[in-house]
Amino acid sequence: MTHLIQNFQLNQVGPASTPGNNGNGKRAMKIPKVKEPRGGDNSSKKSSADQAPGALRVMYWKMSQYFEKIGEAVNHQYQKVIMFRNRMKANKVAPIHTKVQSRHLELEPLCCLSSCLVRGGCTTVVVFELCYVVATALCIFEAMFRKKFVLWEPFPKSFNGWFAHPLFYYAIAVYDVTLFIMAVATARALVNFDKTTLNIHHIFCIFSFFINLAFLIFSIWSLASVGPLTFTPINCLLIFCFLYQLPLNIWGYFVVKSCRDFFALIHVFVSLAEA
Repeated sequence: MTHLIQNFQLNQVGPASTPGNNGNGKRAMKIPKVKEPRGGDNSSKKSSADQAPGALRVMYWKMSQYFEKIGEAVNHQYQKVIMFRNRMKANKVAPIHTKVQSRHLELEPLCCLSSCLVRGGCTTVVVFELCYVVATALCIFEAMFRKKFVLWEPFPKSFNGWFAHPLFYYAIAVYDVTLFIMAVATARALVNFDKTTLNIHHIFCIFSFFINLAFLIFSIWSLASVGPLTFTPINCLLIFCFLYQLPLNIWGYFVVKSCRDFFALIHVFVSLAEA
């Protein structure tokens, strides 16, 4: 009897479902299994990305940042220089000699008893000044190397010895260098119609006259005094240079002044043409 009751219950429940099917006839979803780590020691270890960088790598990073800052600073200064140069080019004014026309040169006055133009007269002044520099320099070199050149000597006891003292030669050398610079600047000004340089040379002629007058008086007075130094050919040549420079300074004063006034007139004409 008990056996019959059990069979009846099984028939009411229905066929048993297989493990691969659910109640609706669909296949059940498989849940993936998570693998457990193999051992507890590996979980406590840090990866290579989490480890602190070495000393060499830190030094490389710092040097890279340092050079990068230097490069940025240099590039910034370079850009400032480029901007300044572009600004100067934009504000640059064309030189005056590019604006002078032939009709302006027709107004150039005459000098030297109306024998030449003022620019030719100024060129002659420059040539004579350069000749003066060469002649006096040769006299100084001959006198200093003739008696075993030394930078300094004791002060002489007689006034005659001052003519051969290095202090006198140094004074002439300083004047020669100044005169050479002035002559070269004047030659350049004649090409560029620079009235400022001619104005400086015009004033320099006054100082040059008194300097050569002082050299001339000192030379004649010292050589005429009692002593071993006399009027040798080299000493006479040096005195002649001082002497001929005096009328040259007077003549150059008026010639340079006339050329300066002419250049000022040209500047006025160019300004009126651009207005």
